[in-house]
Amino acid sequence: MATATRKRTTKRRLSPEEREQRIGEAKQKLDQAVENLMTAEGWQQLIQSRKWLTKYSLNNVLMIMMQLPEATDVRPYSAWQEVGRYAAKGSKALKIWAPMIRKSEIKVVSPHTQEEETKTGTSVYGFRLVPVFDVSQTEGEPLPASVPEVDTQLLTGDAPAELWDRVALLVKEEGYTLERGDCGGANGWTQFHTKTVRVREDVEPAQAVKTLIHELAHILCGHDKRDYQRERGACEVEAESVACIVADIAGLDTGAYSVPYVANWAPDVETVKAAATRVLKVADAIVRRLDDTSLTTDQSTAVLVA
Repeated sequence: MATATRKRTTKRRLSPEEREQRIGEAKQKLDQAVENLMTAEGWQQLIQSRKWLTKYSLNNVLMIMMQLPEATDVRPYSAWQEVGRYAAKGSKALKIWAPMIRKSEIKVVSPHTQEEETKTGTSVYGFRLVPVFDVSQTEGEPLPASVPEVDTQLLTGDAPAELWDRVALLVKEEGYTLERGDCGGANGWTQFHTKTVRVREDVEPAQAVKTLIHELAHILCGHDKRDYQRERGACEVEAESVACIVADIAGLDTGAYSVPYVANWAPDVETVKAAATRVLKVADAIVRRLDDTSLTTDQSTAVLVA
């Protein structure tokens, strides 16, 4: 099957004044996006978008959300070309920040020969706006079908195969003992001083594994080093947000409906931005570790009866 080609037109080079104006407008959009995180709707949108925007930093996720809230798959033009797709006629590129890299040579003393050597390093000396496109702005070859979403708000039924086992191993790698049992009305809890995680035993597998991810998030977000009683709202928002992102990427649809957006949990913009950065960092780390986790039959059985 022949692949369609598109000839790209050469665009007029921006003047320094025009470039500064565009950068200023982009910064205003980013500031507004950060402000939106202070609302329940803005935070919910971040959690829902992260499933598709794992390649981008928090600032760039916010930039994309401000320009196209319904974005689902965002890539540079060259990446779309690689899969046989092209920007649709009349589509307007989204703008995100990209670092400007500079190579430099430095003199170092070799620990082996004790002689001076010249090595090439890199450093970031600024950022520039670059164009990207959402799949809805492209046309061409069809993409592989995505996993269909589950039309439900209740976490019932089975969880993806081995997901409980893999998350449980991560909990144990952090030095915590895992139990199933009564949680006093909660779905689960973590005791930092005894290094114990417990998940209630009377919930279905889907809810159980999401709760386990939630408890792992408490550990990896460093909530043992915070005043939980005073910052309980922030800690719960962070842990449940991580759980929704990881579960969604793993194939367990939560709809992000369960993120408990606690009023006044963040007193200022910098606090909420720090929380969002922490959530995305921890969620990405869990996903990477889950991908790297291999189970033996003995490990799987041991975890299931823990």
